[in-house]
Amino acid sequence: MEPILDIPARLERRRKALTVAELAEELNLSGKTIYEQVSKGHIPYYKIAGSIRFDPVRIAGWLRLQEAA
Repeated sequence: MEPILDIPARLERRRKALTVAELAEELNLSGKTIYEQVSKGHIPYYKIAGSIRFDPVRIAGWLRLQEAA
């Protein structure tokens, strides 16, 4: 049985960029909340052809910084 990983560690294991829906599920938040954080510049993201995506490694680092604050 695989041990339960903390969210940043679990995200770092992902190899593909996350969509808003995927990140919302990982963080147990609504998609609306993710979009609000993006619009306020509070969460690192990038756009591909107008779609918002999240680098799992950058998000893991960002979460660790949030925990430390």
